[in-house]
Formats: sequence, C-alpha cells, structure tokens
Amino acid sequence: MSVSQSPIKVSPQTKERIRYLAALTDTTQTTLVDRAIEEYAVRHADLVKKGIETARSVLAVGDGAIAAHLLNVPTEAVQRVAGRQPRR
Repeated sequence: MSVSQSPIKVSPQTKERIRYLAALTDTTQTTLVDRAIEEYAVRHADLVKKGIETARSVLAVGDGAIAAHLLNVPTEAVQRVAGRQPRR
C-alpha cells in the first residue's frame, strides 16, 4: 500500500492518545488512525448510509440546493441571490 503524508488537525490531547496507543499496541500512528477509521465506519454504518442518502437527495435537486446545504441556509435564499426561481 502506498502512503502519502496528509496531516490532520487534532487536539493536543488526541495527539497524545494516538501516540500512546500506537506505542502500547506496537504499531504506527498511521496504522492506528487507519484502523480506528475502519472500525468507526463499520460501527456507524447507519450514520454513513444516512449521510449518503442526504447527499443523494441534495444532489438530485440541483446546484442551488447543494449551495444551500453547504451554507446551511434555505434553498430559496440561494436562489434569490443567484437570481433563479425554484424548479417546480
């Protein structure tokens, strides 16, 4: 497996926990985080599925709905600023 370096931002406390757990389990911090993400995805498959369904429904409505979702504002607000009327 090819690994590329991509720093992630975590609190100093989380960084220490990762460092200690990696040392205690005789693994690298990268492997520990990778395993944690895999385990999280399995344990929270329902949340992942819900997120996928939300993304599909937003994408199906169009660009205005996507922007509204990302900005956490009503679709009508984005359409008003964009000068477009909602699809009916």
